[in-house]
Amino acid sequence: MPKGRELVGLPVLNQERGEEVGRVQDLLYDEKSAQVKALVLAEGGWLQQPRVITFDKLQSRGPKTFTVAGTDSIDSELPAGLRRWQEIKGLRLLNRDGQELGLVEDLVVDLPSGQVKALEVSTGLVNDLLEGRREVPLTGDFKWESQGIIIG
Repeated sequence: MPKGRELVGLPVLNQERGEEVGRVQDLLYDEKSAQVKALVLAEGGWLQQPRVITFDKLQSRGPKTFTVAGTDSIDSELPAGLRRWQEIKGLRLLNRDGQELGLVEDLVVDLPSGQVKALEVSTGLVNDLLEGRREVPLTGDFKWESQGIIIG
């Protein structure tokens, strides 16, 4: 299963014309359903509005490219209530006793469903190099706070 960082930068193609409509800049994540709900496309200039494609409008979903039926699938408003992938990186992962388990580095995403199956967690540079990063499955109770995630 790919990680969020592997999806960022992928091209989004228009199926009708076979041309690229943009590249994924960010993922929009619904923490209640543990689901990627939309892709934010990289903006062409500093005055442009965001370009967003909800996950249900994608015709194909990775792992090397995404496709849409046409440019009418692209919206210019970010859906409310979703967390940006870029905001998740660096959140503290805590257990119910308040013990820090590490820092969230990434999401592990199932394609084509968009379901987030796990969080990739770093316990420090040395541990990451020696043991690799851990993947904590998104099962059980998770409470999302502004500065961290509490697992039960």
